[in-house]
Amino acid sequence: MQVSSITTQFSLQQNVGATGNLPEGGPKTLGLSGGIAYTESPAITWSLPDSREYYGRLLAPMSATQLTTLAETGWDPGLVFRVGVRKMNRLRNQEYRVGEGIFVPDSYEQFREVFQLVRDLRKDNLADFSYGVKSQMGAGKIPLDKLNTRAIPEGLQYGLQFMTRDDPNVFEPLKLFKPIFLRLAKQSDADPRAKRLRQLLDLDPQKYSFGIVDSADSAVDMLRSESGKPSQAFDPDAQFAELVLDNRSMIEVLYFASTYVQIPDDELSHVHANSGTPPNSDWLRILVSSGEPFDAWRKVKYRGYWYYIALNDVKSRSSFALMDALFASVVGTVPGAKPFLSLPIK
Repeated sequence: MQVSSITTQFSLQQNVGATGNLPEGGPKTLGLSGGIAYTESPAITWSLPDSREYYGRLLAPMSATQLTTLAETGWDPGLVFRVGVRKMNRLRNQEYRVGEGIFVPDSYEQFREVFQLVRDLRKDNLADFSYGVKSQMGAGKIPLDKLNTRAIPEGLQYGLQFMTRDDPNVFEPLKLFKPIFLRLAKQSDADPRAKRLRQLLDLDPQKYSFGIVDSADSAVDMLRSESGKPSQAFDPDAQFAELVLDNRSMIEVLYFASTYVQIPDDELSHVHANSGTPPNSDWLRILVSSGEPFDAWRKVKYRGYWYYIALNDVKSRSSFALMDALFASVVGTVPGAKPFLSLPIK
């Protein structure tokens, strides 16, 4: 449900009255009375969102841009990527499988180690995140005598630019986009943490800037696919010139988070919930109580129990707020049917 309209009606009423008492032979009395009445009647109208678009957004993988933007607005990049990324280069994060729960691949601890290394290198000014420009082929090469020059300014509004490389008489339409880059300083060559980071991510040793892109936006993987080669992630000899992300959908994030909810024993005994236990609860913990908790940051009652996040659990509060921000960024407000509102006219 979402708010589709908010209206308010105002009403102002005034009245004036007079009274009198004129008895024969007695005192005469006269009186005046008045009043003002003000009322305000707000009305909120709710509507159901378009289910096709709503579930389409829930099921679609999140983009690298959505994740990196949050990482650059104050959120811990390690937490953002841990929640939203399924795989980065060859390192796999925890996965959720319907009916099975959490699956922990062999590379999970190395996946977590990457972000600790990045955090330490950033503190010592040996690494940072910064926006840059990458390009993709927007179409095949076009000879100069076949190029309609009107396409050059018209393509700018779609992010297309026509560039030449070796032959000045041949143009290539390039689609430009601005991902965030992980940048390493030259001084990091002598730092064992940077060497470990390059090893874990299989990074090209000749490069110092690595664009963070979705697997669908990796120009290298596109070329390898067209030439019949396997993806970089499945070629043990390939070295990455970028950080290639395979991201979760929002529904997978919610499934993933649901495994960190404590379940009462009687709910498990009646097979109302899975008994799978996540490997750790260091990022999110949803507690359960038979009575209403008074030290809760967020709480909700369901099937006779109170589920809540403790007020002093800063990590869980941060993780929950991050999921809320992701939901707003990925799903947002989905348009739905707009109801009619009739107002009387006097």
